[in-house]
Amino acid sequence: MIAALSAADAQRREFWAQLCPEMSIEAGGARPSAAVGELDTQLANLKREGYVQVPDALPEAAIAPIRAGVSTLFQQGIPLAFAFVYDELWLAFQGLSEFLSSVMGEGYQALPDFWVWHVNPSDNAVGWGPHRDRVIGTLDADNSPRTLTVWLPFTDATPLNGCMYVLPAHLDDRFVQRRWDGPDNTTVRNLQDIRALPATAGTMFAWNQAVLHWGGRGSRLGAAPRISAAFEFQRSDCAPFNTPLLDPGRMPTFTERLGLIGKQVLQYRHMYPLASDVEAIATLLAERYMPEVAASMGVSAAL
Repeated sequence: MIAALSAADAQRREFWAQLCPEMSIEAGGARPSAAVGELDTQLANLKREGYVQVPDALPEAAIAPIRAGVSTLFQQGIPLAFAFVYDELWLAFQGLSEFLSSVMGEGYQALPDFWVWHVNPSDNAVGWGPHRDRVIGTLDADNSPRTLTVWLPFTDATPLNGCMYVLPAHLDDRFVQRRWDGPDNTTVRNLQDIRALPATAGTMFAWNQAVLHWGGRGSRLGAAPRISAAFEFQRSDCAPFNTPLLDPGRMPTFTERLGLIGKQVLQYRHMYPLASDVEAIATLLAERYMPEVAASMGVSAAL
C-alpha cells in the first residue's frame, strides 16, 4: 500500500517539488566533483578483486539532500526508486564520469538499471540477498568489465545497518570456470573468503557484474539507516545488455524519469514483494513514458 502516492500525483512535478523542497527537478545544476583515486590502480583492483572501494569520493554537500529526500520517501511509504525523479541522484552518478570513462572507455553508456535502498537498523531489515547482477558474458578474458555496477552509500554503511558483502573475484572458483549461472551460483564454499565492506557516506563502490555480493541484515544495535543507490553502465563496444541505453551525460526530462522509474519497479519485482497498487502505477508510467526515453535515444522501447 502506497501511503502518499497516486498515479495522478506521480505525474505531477508540483507534487514532487513540495514533497522534497531541498531537491530539484530539471534545474540544470552542476554535477559534483568526485575524487576517485588513482585510475590505473582502480582498474587493476577491479580485474583482480572484482570491485573497488573509494572513500570520500563524493562531498557531503552532494549527498546530504539525497539522504534527506530518500528518508522522506521512506517515511511516506513511496517506492524509493522515485528518488530518481530528482536531479541530485542523476548528478551524483554523472560526477563519476572520469572513473567510468577510464574503466569503460570513452563513449560508455548508462543502462536503464538503477535502484535505491533504505535499510533500517532493525533486526527485520535486510538489503538484497546474495546475487550476481548478470550471469552472462560481462567480462573479457582478463576480467576487464564490459558492464559495471556503481553503488553509492549516502549514510555510513556498517555491519549493523546492512553494509555490502562480497566474495572477491580472485577467491571465487566461478572466475576460474568462467561460468556464473546455475542453481548453486550463490554458494560460498569457504565462509572466511567473504569480505564485509563497511563504508562512510560518500564512498564509491564499483564491481563487475559477475561478482557475488549482497546487502547484510540490519540490527537494533545500529545507529542509523543505510541509505544508498546503484546505477549500471556498459561499454559502447558491446551489444546492449538492456534497452534503451542512456547517454550518461544527458539529464533525462521529468517525464522520461517517470518512465524509467516505472521500468525499474517492474523489472526488479523478483527482488522484493510488489504490491498490486505499486505495480499498477509503475505499469502506467512505463507504458506512457518509456517511449519518450526510447525516442530520445533513437531506439524502440522495451518495458
